Amino acid sequence: MSEQLIKLCKRLNKFTLDEISLISEIEEKELRPVLDEFVSNNQLIFKDGIYFYNKPVVFSKRTSKLPPMFQFYSPETIDMIVKCFCADISVCKTTLILAPNLDCLCNFNKFFRKLIYEKQETELLEYFKNNPQTGRSRIFFNIPMYFYFYNDKLYISKKLLEAPNSTIFTKKQITEFKKTYSYLARVTSHNSNKINLPHHLAEMIWRRNKSYNEQFKELINFLAS
Repeated sequence: MSEQLIKLCKRLNKFTLDEISLISEIEEKELRPVLDEFVSNNQLIFKDGIYFYNKPVVFSKRTSKLPPMFQFYSPETIDMIVKCFCADISVCKTTLILAPNLDCLCNFNKFFRKLIYEKQETELLEYFKNNPQTGRSRIFFNIPMYFYFYNDKLYISKKLLEAPNSTIFTKKQITEFKKTYSYLARVTSHNSNKINLPHHLAEMIWRRNKSYNEQFKELINFLAS
């Protein structure tokens, strides 16, 4: 049943338990454990009562946007490296699981962090251009970092963005910023985070309040774009 059901999920792309039960003519109590297994295997994503088919991304060795190191590993291995990163598994433990070269695995993680920073930076600059905001500065390892808030999302910049008539944080944004800063100050206490600091901070903000499935889907989309 599983093989036919996942094919149906793929065709539907997005559906509720009630909808797929009606279409497949299978009782919900029989469907639910199978769908839960698909979710645990990352074949489906479940959010707010809706199932989404998680289309696998094939990493082409001809993809020029990705670093050369992607060419030396199979799509399956890269997929597992992404999964381990999103599960916040350490480099040492990931090496035990996949047995790639340790230095190369560090380079994958550095690239993922850089990509996360650059994606959020692109969004930030677009928001700032249309609606300038007065950033808030905080010091990490004697390095100033600048924070901005748009659409309930916190952004970070290694440079101060300035423009006339910029708005200030609302009370709600200040409260959320204080919570996030407290979290960042706690998780960046290790000196290793000083190297490429903006990338580490962007990663931590990106991870916060996101499930593993949300992280995986978003990072895969970043890599594929």
